[in-house]
Amino acid sequence: MALAARLILMLSGALIALGGLYDVLTPRLPLNLLAICGVSHRTQALVRELLRALGAALASIGVAVFLLALFSGPALTGGQLALILLLVLPAEGVNAFCMRRVGSPWQIPLAFAGLTLLGVLLASIA
Repeated sequence: MALAARLILMLSGALIALGGLYDVLTPRLPLNLLAICGVSHRTQALVRELLRALGAALASIGVAVFLLALFSGPALTGGQLALILLLVLPAEGVNAFCMRRVGSPWQIPLAFAGLTLLGVLLASIA
């Protein structure tokens, strides 16, 4: 059970990091955000840079979760599990909420948060 929990948390961290990298590396705004910005190039540039900043933060959180799960020793401690939840749940929860408000696929960050919860739950009962 402990190995499964560790693998799930590593997968969760990797997916969060990849999602963040997508936001960092996206060459142009998604259509839903472009429609909100209109034709103002300054507004489009601002939203693109905010999306990149959000992506960098999420990528950092994902890498931190991955490394915590990978190098935590034989079993994840309660403090490590609490830190993982403290990193992931607010970030992905707010991300999902805001993505829903602008018509983006909010289910993805919500699924990442759920996967992290599953990994923490399995690790805490192992």
